Amino acid sequence: MKKIYTLKLFLIALAITVGSISWSQVTYDYTGGLQTYVVPPGVTSIEIESIGAEGGVGGMTLMTPGISGKGASMQGNFAVTPGQTITILVGGQGDDAEHVGGGGGGTFVWDTDTEVLYIASGGGGGGGKRTSGDLSNIDGIDATTAENGTNGNGFPDGGGVAGNGGTTPTVTNKASGGAGWNSNGSNGSTHGCTSNSLGGQTPLSGGAGGSGGGSDIYIADGGFGGGGGGNARCGAVGGGGGGGYSGGGAGGEVISTNFAGGGGGGSYNGGTDQINTAGIGTGNGQVIITELCNALTVTVTDEIICLGDSFTLDAEGGGDITWDGGVVNGEEFTPDAAGVTTYTATSDADDDCPYSIDIEVLALPEVTASVDFEEICVGESITLTGGGADDYAWDMGVTDGEGFTPGTGEYIYTVTGTDTETGCENTAEVEVSVYDLPEVVATATDEEICLGESVTLNGEGATTYVWDAEEDGIEFTPTETGSTTYTVEGTDDNGCSNDAEIEITVYEELEITYSTTEEIMGSDGEINITVTGGNPAYTFDWDNDGTGDFDDDEDLTGLTGGTYTVVVMCDAGCSITETIDLGSQVGIGENSELSISVYPNPTTAEFVIELEGNFSYTITTIDGQLLQTGTAFNKENISLSNYANGMYVVEVSNNSLTKSVQLIKQ
Repeated sequence: MKKIYTLKLFLIALAITVGSISWSQVTYDYTGGLQTYVVPPGVTSIEIESIGAEGGVGGMTLMTPGISGKGASMQGNFAVTPGQTITILVGGQGDDAEHVGGGGGGTFVWDTDTEVLYIASGGGGGGGKRTSGDLSNIDGIDATTAENGTNGNGFPDGGGVAGNGGTTPTVTNKASGGAGWNSNGSNGSTHGCTSNSLGGQTPLSGGAGGSGGGSDIYIADGGFGGGGGGNARCGAVGGGGGGGYSGGGAGGEVISTNFAGGGGGGSYNGGTDQINTAGIGTGNGQVIITELCNALTVTVTDEIICLGDSFTLDAEGGGDITWDGGVVNGEEFTPDAAGVTTYTATSDADDDCPYSIDIEVLALPEVTASVDFEEICVGESITLTGGGADDYAWDMGVTDGEGFTPGTGEYIYTVTGTDTETGCENTAEVEVSVYDLPEVVATATDEEICLGESVTLNGEGATTYVWDAEEDGIEFTPTETGSTTYTVEGTDDNGCSNDAEIEITVYEELEITYSTTEEIMGSDGEINITVTGGNPAYTFDWDNDGTGDFDDDEDLTGLTGGTYTVVVMCDAGCSITETIDLGSQVGIGENSELSISVYPNPTTAEFVIELEGNFSYTITTIDGQLLQTGTAFNKENISLSNYANGMYVVEVSNNSLTKSVQLIKQ
């Protein structure tokens, strides 16, 4: 908030000129109550002139009234602080009376907070009364004791208390007034008359005919001394001296039958360059405060800021302005540390006051930002929490202390923490990484198998894998038929996990049953097979027309006697091989008498020919291409490792007998 300080005088303001210097002046007149003066910004020195009130006139019903005492004038210079409050009590003029007039009120100026007195001027004494003839009774007044003076004005409680009167003087003697001093006024000395006048008996009482003193309600250590008793000449009594801090003034002396007033009270002045004059104040008292230099007009954007913020001081006066502390007049300035710093402006014009202002720089709250998890996987929630302040506002729509679920990415969340007492803010940051889930895939070496076959489950797309039933990458053999769903959880290097599933179906084992019709008339044999198990439909590959094509019919007709091998495969990829011997009743020489063994059949690489005695053999493809020939005795091991899988014909001869056998390599 911008704050503008401009000297304003809400009381009476005057301007005086001393040489070439023009100063502001404020005058305070009697009001009967307390008044205050607040030192304007930039003003550090003032002049105070305090004038005590005039005493009242006595003997008002007589042809020759008494003469009232005049108040004292005290003037001094004082060092002050801008914003300081000064309390002022202006004394009022004493009452006029038939006999002895009231003393004038004293005028006081003091610091409001410390109650240190700056300056005090005593009021004048009241006028005296005349006595003549029979002194024992004047107008019904007991003449054995002089009448007390009436109360003087000037104090909110009605003024000072009248002092005790002097004793009755004689015709031939007179009494002088007593001195006032710090507390009680002393009695008057005897000059010819047999009795003297009494001074004020308490700090609040004046001498005979006078009203002196201060008020213990407003000045901590009580009144300022009673005034002295008035001088007396036979037939007349002088007015009492006015009250004052350092003693009352002398009482007025009666000349002939005139009624003289008491003198002005002594006073206190704590200033420098004093000018003190007794007995010049007439009427009510008065205080005049003169500011001894012209205050600068200063504009400040803010007196209280937060660290890191700026303020601007802009002072105007009669000359060029220079600030201390690095501030340039009218330019923005940013302090670099917290605390209260006083910045002072000075002008090169002699009649400009210096100006000082305190700028308070508030420390920023030590804001912290925290998160329950700095690294998460997408789909998980986090909670951001601020610390070190009172209120917290996060960016990106985050609410402090409430969980939320961010998307994938790297985030820097910023919180602004506010100290509600000072309004200062600070920020803090926290980084959060949100990782994607791995794209896990569940695979198997085969998703459809037949009972008795093995399968291996494998996870892909992550780093580690855990299956719900089996181990990753380890072959196993299901023991039951049917469909089973296997689930794998894959975890990546960020610790994020995802699931995948695969269904494995296990079918019954393939089984082949068959029936044959032997060859009777030639090429009229038949083989009929029935396949069960697996996952229909089935495909067939007979060895009589080549192998590996799986484009044969299920059953064969028009066959000659011999050995036939069929491979059956289902849609699940399961296969089974069956070798069937088909008999023949057609004569083929002595072929039927040659007993050989060819095994294993089918084979994967090697097979054995067994025939008792010497024999020869040939190995051809199904279409008659010769691959190997050889001779052996009783038994021969033969390798087909260099040949492709398929159907081959092994022909064995012994003497004049020959027999052919179909061999399957798979």
